[in-house]
Amino acid sequence: MGTNSVDCIDASKMEGENLLGGKQVTVVFVLGGPGSGKGTQCANIVEHFGFTHLSAGDLLRAEIKSGSENGTMIQNMIKEGKIVPSEVTIKLLARAMKEDKNDKFLIDGFPRNEENRSAFERVTNIKPEFVLFFECPEEEMERRLLSRNQGREDDNIETIRKRFKVFLESSLPVIEYYTSLGKVFKIDAGRRKEKVFEDLECIFSPYSLKGKVNAENNVEDCAGEVEQVHLI
Repeated sequence: MGTNSVDCIDASKMEGENLLGGKQVTVVFVLGGPGSGKGTQCANIVEHFGFTHLSAGDLLRAEIKSGSENGTMIQNMIKEGKIVPSEVTIKLLARAMKEDKNDKFLIDGFPRNEENRSAFERVTNIKPEFVLFFECPEEEMERRLLSRNQGREDDNIETIRKRFKVFLESSLPVIEYYTSLGKVFKIDAGRRKEKVFEDLECIFSPYSLKGKVNAENNVEDCAGEVEQVHLI
């Protein structure tokens, strides 16, 4: 029994190492409801702090567009209303991280649920450095979505509110899990984007284009400006 347990742990570690070829990476999960401003702020972090922005949805769409066997399988599952297995998305993320020369990554909109989270850590053997949670009033997210893309199919009131509900039900357990580990930075995303980025500058200052310095010390430095959430 004891030997089998050790073998299982070692196998999991090897799988993670194989997916990234032994590459050591810094990963930040970026979570928030639709219209919370994640995309805008990810672009700012990329520009000012040298991270690579990875969107799970974009990677899935690119794989479908490639016409690969894997892409065809993903497309068929979506057409049939089935959920794409976590491992499929995770392997696309791992491949993107392995192929990119960078070692600092923002993973946007993933994990979407607790199963995604546990599968990511198990399959890649990577734990996020921290998690950004863009907290924004539902009314403000609704206003932004309705104003930004006139005529977009999924930007109508009914569909938007359904997306809010899905986000709350599926993603909040992920946020609560990382909150229990003291890894969540809660961002007030209902403000002007310039004010939001001021908070992000404080959080990401250790991850300058010159490389990562002391991130742990920065937690205290930002304490008065950004809420780092802990469960007691």
